[in-house]
Amino acid sequence: MARLAKLQRMVKDKGLDALLVTHLPHIQYLIGFTGSNGMLLVPAQGKPHFFTDFRYKAQVKLEVAGAKISIIDRDRNIPDSFVEKQLFSDYDHLAFEKNHISYSLYDFLRTKFRHVKLDPEIEMVEKLTMIKSEDEISMIKQAAMIGDKVFEKVCEIIKPGMSELDVAAEIAYHTRLNGGERDAFTIIVASGERSALPHGTASSKKLRKGELVTLDFGCVFNGFNSDMTRTIALGKISTELQKIYEIVKIAQQRAIDKLHAGMNARELDTIARDYITLHGYGSKFGHSTGHGIGIQVHELPTINQKGEKYKLEPNMVITIEPGIYLEGIGGVRIEDDVVVRKDGCEVLTTSTKEMRVL
Repeated sequence: MARLAKLQRMVKDKGLDALLVTHLPHIQYLIGFTGSNGMLLVPAQGKPHFFTDFRYKAQVKLEVAGAKISIIDRDRNIPDSFVEKQLFSDYDHLAFEKNHISYSLYDFLRTKFRHVKLDPEIEMVEKLTMIKSEDEISMIKQAAMIGDKVFEKVCEIIKPGMSELDVAAEIAYHTRLNGGERDAFTIIVASGERSALPHGTASSKKLRKGELVTLDFGCVFNGFNSDMTRTIALGKISTELQKIYEIVKIAQQRAIDKLHAGMNARELDTIARDYITLHGYGSKFGHSTGHGIGIQVHELPTINQKGEKYKLEPNMVITIEPGIYLEGIGGVRIEDDVVVRKDGCEVLTTSTKEMRVL
């Protein structure tokens, strides 16, 4: 309810009549609905109105709070009901989630409601989700704790001869065994030369001695995500791989040590990036230092060189994940989930960042 009230104030302050929320994670965040089809109309004043189909008639009674509910007949769709109910007849300005709407829906609204000015909005609900409550942080912390337990268990199991897919299956299994609802994203297991692929999802490749193995995974707990990365060694690795591991580890820790509320996201990215660049690998670190995390794996703020517009505030939860990737050789990434606090930060991921040699 408090989330809806905050969003309604934002809608009103922007001079809008209503915001049409179409992104399902945002709908779940605002009213609790976990199904696969629905739209939420949030007016500047009055009760929000949620639309879904007959499959969720019983489910909405258990989940949805703070909104009027309309169940659409099986031979109709949600946009049709907007017309039938003359839903926007009194509106002048209707906002929609620019990054989360199909062209067909936009064209339908434009055609059927010609009297209404359609305002594309970006980052409205996203800005609301950036600042977490302590209860929300506790959910992310629990998800991170599950990840730590899974990492320790997988380190006991992993060995040369296993395939990357075998390792990913063990991660998924132990995630659920430890209380995770589901994987937060497609599990990344990248070994040997493939560890130089930042998003090297698990393949049939077999693990071999003398390789690095990057494990990037997370889970969902009560609707909130975790995201961690550790890079481990299978036996003795080359001097260059040892070198880049230490550089990434120090760069990541420097960013954590210097993180505090009030700095902007670009400043935080620069701390890690400058250290890696100083040691000659700046061109081998091609992605952001991190991102927000919460009801989605990737949220605002983005921690990169375009992040100066994002001031880091207390109770934001972000990842810090610098990396170095040497094509044809291997790569290293280390990632923690971190809560921004007034005078520093709280690291939620507790697994060791010293190189694990198995």
